Amino acid sequence: MQFIKKIIIALTLLISLITFAQSESTWITKKKDKSKKVEKVEKVEKTETVSSWIKKKKKENKKKFKKEEKKITKEVKTWISKKTKDKYLASINDLPEGAIYFSGYNEFRDILIYGYVIPDTKSELIGGYYKTSKGYAYFNDDKTTCKVGSTVLAVIDGELTSRVSGKCKNGITFTGKTTQTNTTGDGYATVSDGNKFFVNFDIDKTKIAKLYEKNKPSNKIIERKIATRAKKKIILNPKGKYYALLIGNSEYDDNRWDDLVSPVNDINAIKAVLDKSYKFEKIITVSNASKKEIFNAFTELSELTTDNDYVLVYYSGHGKIEATQAYWIPKEGSFEWGNGDWVNINELNIFFTKIKAHHLAVMVDSCYVGGKFKGTNILDLTDDDDRQLFGESLSDALNLRARSVLSSGSTGRVSDTAANSKNSVFALAFLNVLSSSEKMSSPLNMLNIALNVRNAFIGNFNQKPYFYHPDTWHDGGGDFIFIPKANLKK
Repeated sequence: MQFIKKIIIALTLLISLITFAQSESTWITKKKDKSKKVEKVEKVEKTETVSSWIKKKKKENKKKFKKEEKKITKEVKTWISKKTKDKYLASINDLPEGAIYFSGYNEFRDILIYGYVIPDTKSELIGGYYKTSKGYAYFNDDKTTCKVGSTVLAVIDGELTSRVSGKCKNGITFTGKTTQTNTTGDGYATVSDGNKFFVNFDIDKTKIAKLYEKNKPSNKIIERKIATRAKKKIILNPKGKYYALLIGNSEYDDNRWDDLVSPVNDINAIKAVLDKSYKFEKIITVSNASKKEIFNAFTELSELTTDNDYVLVYYSGHGKIEATQAYWIPKEGSFEWGNGDWVNINELNIFFTKIKAHHLAVMVDSCYVGGKFKGTNILDLTDDDDRQLFGESLSDALNLRARSVLSSGSTGRVSDTAANSKNSVFALAFLNVLSSSEKMSSPLNMLNIALNVRNAFIGNFNQKPYFYHPDTWHDGGGDFIFIPKANLKK
């Protein structure tokens, strides 16, 4: 019996131990599960917290960035606006006080420059002058500004010599020299685009302003009174017909050539006046022509004309001298010589000598080539009044054979356009006298036109027009006569 009791007790203890172990295992499992869940929840919560923080920070930074960006943009815009207002001075009178003032002009007087320099008091003294000065230059195109500076080279016997230099916003640079005695001086600067500027300077702004105004280009054409000595209307009876060939090249395939404004505008304006007021049988116009097109136009002209006719040839465009030879540059002409695509003056001379005409007048508005037709410039030799043909003498000029050349310059550069105009000064002078003659119904000779062209350049340009009878063209002593329609014999 005792044995059975011991077994029952042992079984009871074993069952209790097993139950406890199971409970403990269940608790541990539950704890583990709970811990995992807590960890998972904590992990999710932590991720969400970090994500929210990142999003928050991103939002804050974005707002801050936008705020900064807005601030910077505003500052930049203000700066740009300020610089835009300050970048160009509309008048020489707006230059700062207490500076050294200067004004200058290029060789054609169609581009002006003005500005100032202020002595750099931090630089050393040479002969009582500060070695360096700095300032700005302004061009009359209302957009170009330049930083300029000067350095004293030497002071000898009170005369100061300086080197000047400048760098402009359009990429142009210039260098040169000036000389100064007391507070006044002058000099020159060579520009990277080939131009040369002549400069005057003074500490008196008023004096420089007056010089600037004096050098301003003008498109005013000085008119001459036409046929004022003629007391009766002159009726002329030309033997043949009038023809004209007008060539204007403004655009070039090789972008190293500057495209021009006036040539095509000029020939169109001239054609309009001739069509309206003068009796021309045919006017051939060639715009932006190739070498072949120019030669074809000359061939067409030579086939139209007879020994009794009157022929006008007008060329406007680039010209060039190479190895003593002069050339017209056609549309496709390369910038370098040697490709055979330029029009040689000698080739043109062949056409000019072959054209069958009683009168032949050639007008050239081009750089370099005007003086290459070999002849004496009549405008250098005679007085205006002594050389004019008026009254019945026009009949003699019409009846005699005539060969003449009128060019806008000799062997130098010529300007493209007059101030505030799309035409050249040369063309404007020609158009002006043609229109005046038409209004007065008076015949007009080439010499009178030459005098008007010359007068248009006096005092305003360093360009010198040429008018002559080429030695090789066998002139007969006459003169090309423009006859208004109203004057022609019925």
